[in-house]
Amino acid sequence: MEDFEIFWKAYPRRVAKAVARKAWLQTAKIRPPLNELLAAIDNGQFIPHPATWLRGERWSDEMEIDVPKQLSKTLGTIVALESWKRELVEK
Repeated sequence: MEDFEIFWKAYPRRVAKAVARKAWLQTAKIRPPLNELLAAIDNGQFIPHPATWLRGERWSDEMEIDVPKQLSKTLGTIVALESWKRELVEK
């Protein structure tokens, strides 16, 4: 149970520990190694209960990255320029 305690201490929302422990045991066959699990924990705004996170296999969720508006415009410009350069080369 040492790994569960490490997970528990790292998880940002520590509620319903007994239920989380039960979910930990239930997901033993499908859970990735502890280091991958810890890397997948999201400290975002919405943090589900740990049992919900475990049972939902949330470690496999794709992370959404919030890109600032100005950076988004810059990246869009770069992509457009790269596309334009490829078109010139192909002609």
